[in-house]
Amino acid sequence: MFFIPGLGGMPGGKGDGGKGFPMGMGIGFDDDDEEDDDDAPGEVDNSKFYEALGISRDATDQEIRKAYRAMAMKHHPDKGGDPEVFKDIQEAHEVLSDPEKRQRYDRYGEDGLNDDGPSPEALFSQLFGGKGMGKGMGKGRGQRPRTDDQMRPMWVTLEQIYCGVTRPLPVTRKVIDPDAPTCEACNGQGFVMRVIRMGPMVKQETGPCPKCGKTVREVLDVFVEKGSPDGHKIVFHGKADECPGHEPGNFVVVVKQQEHPRFMRKGADLYMERDITLAEALTGFRLVIPHLDGRKLVVTSKPGEVLQPQHGGPALKAVRGGGMPIHQDPFNFGNLFLVLSIRFPLTIEPSAAAELRRLLGAPDDSGGTEAETVGEGDEEAEAEDIDPLESSKQNVKAGSGEAYDEDAEQGMGPGVQCQQQ
Repeated sequence: MFFIPGLGGMPGGKGDGGKGFPMGMGIGFDDDDEEDDDDAPGEVDNSKFYEALGISRDATDQEIRKAYRAMAMKHHPDKGGDPEVFKDIQEAHEVLSDPEKRQRYDRYGEDGLNDDGPSPEALFSQLFGGKGMGKGMGKGRGQRPRTDDQMRPMWVTLEQIYCGVTRPLPVTRKVIDPDAPTCEACNGQGFVMRVIRMGPMVKQETGPCPKCGKTVREVLDVFVEKGSPDGHKIVFHGKADECPGHEPGNFVVVVKQQEHPRFMRKGADLYMERDITLAEALTGFRLVIPHLDGRKLVVTSKPGEVLQPQHGGPALKAVRGGGMPIHQDPFNFGNLFLVLSIRFPLTIEPSAAAELRRLLGAPDDSGGTEAETVGEGDEEAEAEDIDPLESSKQNVKAGSGEAYDEDAEQGMGPGVQCQQQ
């Protein structure tokens, strides 16, 4: 129960020597609060997401990913599953795979996932035992400092990202040996004072002791999910260096995608460049594309379709669903875009040219419109290949006037001199 500030000890109790706070701090306890001392603190409903994935609360990131894949395949709507159940599975994976969200969920439940933070009731429950504002106030747990997180890049191929892969990653870190003697550098405190010089200024800060603990070698099984984006972070909680008085930080693996010789990736879409002949552009094409999972994808154009270059460049066609698996939704895929450059023949037989002109509807050589009719005095020219850069250089040289200067000098006799003013 609460009391008005300034009234001293709790009234009706044991006076100033009772349970009331001195000087009327305004908070006191009923005598029957002693019966509630053994009551368990308020519990937060934070089991829903773990039950959705069928895992325990101390599950590792690896176990969370494996459980999500299994549950997603079982309950996906495309496989006849319940859309609501699948939605809960996705929401559970989104929260539990994020270290910060998972920590808030474990502490406050779903209330802690709101943008505004946990509700006042949930916060009061965690801080003061959750038995209501009239009961005894419990002790809040202090959070120990953490050691620095460690980050390591892992290069993977586009094929591995497409199919998903588990890679072993050896790491070295410091762990605390309980049987080791007290560290002389920090006297067993786990941290030392460091001096950092920044030009004329000197800064002091406290950091973990570099001499505490022993170095061990471990192998982490890193699972790269299907469709993981370049730069995706995989977190191993508590796998950074240990230090006395500190919580171990996280070991973070950063997925780095290698360049591919055939495909270029943009999000979940893939792009591929191919050359096709003019005949294929006019009459249809058939491409056999080795895909990232080893299968061959046979792509054909629509019957009767003529490829149209985009803005004077290559033609662009797409295969719906032929791209990368969408991250955390591996049953859906991006698109595969084909950038098709039309390869024209260098020459063509004159006999075949006449037939092509007839088939393609080209105008007759002897006919045409009035503007295209050739008469006497008109000139015919043949097109040829000329380098524009070389042509520009020659035109500059021809227009410099050097030839006219030479002619003028040759036309002037030896006895001719310019009249001077």
